[in-house]
Amino acid sequence: MKRHIILLLTIFTVLSSCNDSNSEKQKELELKEKENAPQTNTLPLPVDKVEPSKTSKLSNVENLIGYWFVPHGATINIKFKRDGNFEFNDYNVKLDKEELLKGTYQLENGTLTLFYDDRPKQKFKFYKGKNGDENYYIKKTGYYFVKGENGYDYQN
Repeated sequence: MKRHIILLLTIFTVLSSCNDSNSEKQKELELKEKENAPQTNTLPLPVDKVEPSKTSKLSNVENLIGYWFVPHGATINIKFKRDGNFEFNDYNVKLDKEELLKGTYQLENGTLTLFYDDRPKQKFKFYKGKNGDENYYIKKTGYYFVKGENGYDYQN
């Protein structure tokens, strides 16, 4: 009988200490959330003091305009023009042939959407390199584009 009581007291002690440590962890999390919560009573910075955000760079069409190709597969490429149009030289596996796709594009917060003239739209990820890499890249399953340089006139 004494063993049962001692066992029950031991179990009760262990369970109560677990609850105490969980409540302490919960309090710590709540404090961290309060510290990281945005301050609502701060004054906005003047416009000339605000640095552009990463998302604005990933929405800037100037970073997209030009010739993009797949490394080691330069026959697959896209030309983005200033007028909002693109030409995409792609390879159609089902038809086993190259094809030229045309349409318009939209770039918003790192999402590049191609609106084709003859098929459903397609979305790609547009992003900047990391760790000092200043280049931009376009990626989607099955595609990886890097920006190239040539004499193509992107105005039209």
